[in-house]
Amino acid sequence: MFDWILMAATLLYGMACWNALRYYRTLEPASDGSAVRGLGAAFVLHSFLLGGRWFLEGQGPLVSLDGVLLSLAFSLTVALLVGRLVSPVPVLTSLFSPFILLLVLLALSAGSGEPSAAAPSMNGALIVHILLTFLGFAHFTLGFGVGVAFWVQEGQLKNHRVGAFGYRLPALETLDGLTSFYTGLGLLFWAGGLLLGAREAILVWDRLPVSDPKILGSFLVLLIYTFFFILRWGFRMRGRKTMGLVLIGYFLALFTFVGVRVFLTTQHSF
Repeated sequence: MFDWILMAATLLYGMACWNALRYYRTLEPASDGSAVRGLGAAFVLHSFLLGGRWFLEGQGPLVSLDGVLLSLAFSLTVALLVGRLVSPVPVLTSLFSPFILLLVLLALSAGSGEPSAAAPSMNGALIVHILLTFLGFAHFTLGFGVGVAFWVQEGQLKNHRVGAFGYRLPALETLDGLTSFYTGLGLLFWAGGLLLGAREAILVWDRLPVSDPKILGSFLVLLIYTFFFILRWGFRMRGRKTMGLVLIGYFLALFTFVGVRVFLTTQHSF
């Protein structure tokens, strides 16, 4: 049954992506409306899929490759839909829905795999820790994407050469505000996941191994994004002066999220 739900959700994500890209080309509001409705319908099926697999499989969706991909796609969808509710900027859907569709397609091609042999037994607190971390990373991803759009828009305006991409972007003030919004939510989710993970680490290892590169990197990400908000709120700094911290923080979060397990040794299971 879950395979059919995944295929239906993939089809809806594909239709949403098609309409979002159509909006980018034509700027027709109807296309954007169809994209958002399709994304919402896909999200409902996606939520049912992850919840159903969690309750029936017992260990949750984060112990196999397709489960990780689906959880990341789910987190990005949450971030995108929340962003559209707060600030109705249609180009957000055009920019990010293709990445969500790609993750879902990769999960579909991976198939419903068995839990990894290296996966730990997952209690509720550990699952919430991972989901919060995924949501934090997803919001950092959208904050990074909007931050890059800010740099592009600002550069084109300074050079008095606004291209097709810049023409579709909102004002610099809107992009700056969206970057702060996504980064702030990401920071809250990341901090919550980090605190819960630290608690679980102490229960399992009787200590918090702060020298572990994944744990150390997670705390450094927290510090960088916190410094970003100190500059914005404490020193009233905006725009390019603080946008570099968003880019640095995201690349460190990406390395902590993925690169550590590829290039370094960690006690962390994910």
